[in-house]
Amino acid sequence: MATEGLTILGKTVFDTLFIDWRIMVIAAIISIILFIVGIYIQLDKWGRGIPEGATKPYGAWGALSMIISSIFSKGIGHAFEVLVLDVLFQRRTYRRRKLEWLMHILIFWGWIGLLILTIVAAAAEFYGPFFVPPYNSGFFIGVWNSLELPNNIFGWMLVIGIAIAIVRRLFSKAKDVQARNADIDWILIIGLLIVVITGFYAQDIRVAAGVVERGLSKDYTPGFFDNITVLFHEVFTLLFCVAYLPYSKYFHMITAPLTILVNHGGE
Repeated sequence: MATEGLTILGKTVFDTLFIDWRIMVIAAIISIILFIVGIYIQLDKWGRGIPEGATKPYGAWGALSMIISSIFSKGIGHAFEVLVLDVLFQRRTYRRRKLEWLMHILIFWGWIGLLILTIVAAAAEFYGPFFVPPYNSGFFIGVWNSLELPNNIFGWMLVIGIAIAIVRRLFSKAKDVQARNADIDWILIIGLLIVVITGFYAQDIRVAAGVVERGLSKDYTPGFFDNITVLFHEVFTLLFCVAYLPYSKYFHMITAPLTILVNHGGE
């Protein structure tokens, strides 16, 4: 049974979701809490060592402070240059192995792009009812529909990047240890495949059900709202792409850029 959404200060939000907003909110809260705890655990692990000249471990917050100060030790301009050239466009990987660079760029930008679009959609979900007359969900529906093409583009980037990773993992020569170790692990590959496959399948279900654009949940065709595939996709994506990140090799998507920034990048 489709709900009417959540009322906050007289304004209704979450009335355009494809699943019950209670399920989405609970999954999101659990995922964010697990993510924050995981980040703290990693920072605490990094802060257990005693740096040269120190008398005791820095701890989690000390480690974070040291990372930030190291990144900007050569100035904001230099840090920005490293961020753009070595993190966002991965010039060092490009100079080393072109196929590996393409794989990482597709996966990295596919994931980052979908994350950014999700944040934009979430912001529009709240912005419309509170700030756009006549204070209804029409603003969000328009924003979400405009994001469908870039969502598809970033989704296919992720699919192609994963396909390259699978081919490299299966067919790289045994002596090419560095190339094999550079790839992501099977859990990450399978998890991301589940995310994109269920995502595209959920979209096909929406089209087949005659839902040509996003609208209020109460207006969805019978049998579409809270469809098990859509429900699984939304919840699994939150748990795998957010909650699981700090506890897996998946975390290298954060630690690798941080390492490059702390070491000031370079050719």
